[in-house]
Amino acid sequence: MIACFRSCSPVDRQLQYSAATVTSRGSRVRAGALLFAMLIAVFVSPDARTAPPGSEPGFTLAPYGWLAGLDGTIGVPASELDPGGGIGFIDRVDFEVSDELEAIGFMFYGEWRGDRWMAFFDSVWANVSQDADIKLGRLLPASDASAEIDGNIYQLGLGYRLVDWERSSLTLYGGARYYDLKAEGDATGGILPSKVKASTSRKWTDAVFGGRWRYSFGDHWHGWLQADYGFGDSNTTWQAFATFGYEFSWGSIESGWRHLELDYDSNVYRIDLSLSGPFLGAAFSF
Repeated sequence: MIACFRSCSPVDRQLQYSAATVTSRGSRVRAGALLFAMLIAVFVSPDARTAPPGSEPGFTLAPYGWLAGLDGTIGVPASELDPGGGIGFIDRVDFEVSDELEAIGFMFYGEWRGDRWMAFFDSVWANVSQDADIKLGRLLPASDASAEIDGNIYQLGLGYRLVDWERSSLTLYGGARYYDLKAEGDATGGILPSKVKASTSRKWTDAVFGGRWRYSFGDHWHGWLQADYGFGDSNTTWQAFATFGYEFSWGSIESGWRHLELDYDSNVYRIDLSLSGPFLGAAFSF
């Protein structure tokens, strides 16, 4: 474009200025798009970095044993309670339990890994029964009570390995967690003429979003941290666990600690608990 200064009419000068402005804005847009593409190439492109150890495409199947304990409150409907003697109850009876590692649970984990995408299935079965304090004011002084959780938790997830470093990687995922749990409570003693017992079962689902960070310490040792948060039918739910593993030619031995927090509430059913404890298992890679 040729500058025309005084020889140009006001309309020509305005057209020249507008064209220059459009050209400048177009350059900024192209520069911004190029910068965004460079960031995508650095952090997301599968060819930008070599996959760190443990991120190679394949399958993993891993059974675990879990020494789980409960801490919190289990509420069961009082409609099934029939203590006799004309004693009446409220709609729901709450049992408070303290954290004790008393029961063995079972976990199974399966994972598929592509170049960047991954999908996984996680299942937890636990049957945990512990001594409890029953909450009915002064109605049941000196009563012996216990509470029990029995059931399964299943989770499906789809993730993307977002960032790679030399020895570690970060994966973000989303999915759903499904609960099929039975809660039971019983009490004896005090003013009760006989043992009372009540139980109920519930099934519900939450959406879950989380992330996993994996790190390779050397030729054989590795560790990873994972955490997610869920929402939906539950008031709130989240979990976190840490794992350390030693690798062999066939897979690895894994151990760590898992913590699951769950708050689900209705008029006659309540689970406000943390299910927590160490686990040990083996991961078979293909």
